[in-house]
Amino acid sequence: MRLPAVTISLGLAIAALSASVASASSPDAWAEFDARVTKACVAASGIRNARPSPIVGFDDRVGTVAMLVSDRKRGGSAPKLCLYDKRARKAFVDEAADWSAPPQR
Repeated sequence: MRLPAVTISLGLAIAALSASVASASSPDAWAEFDARVTKACVAASGIRNARPSPIVGFDDRVGTVAMLVSDRKRGGSAPKLCLYDKRARKAFVDEAADWSAPPQR
């Protein structure tokens, strides 16, 4: 018995979709990534009483995410913009005076 081509194509499409869903990042993986970015950006900022913002993600083709790290103390260090290179797993910061962002939740 031969299956119609439509049935075979549908089966292959479902298998491909299942494989892509299975390879998607888990909530635990995202939490670990967020913690790694936050730790790297806070360390690179050099701010003692650091208050990191939520992570700003970009398209995967860019390869970076961003975060603003501010000083919790008024009159402390100027905020720093952090760009985190996902491939190299490195944080790069520069001053971002007059920028502000809400703190992480």
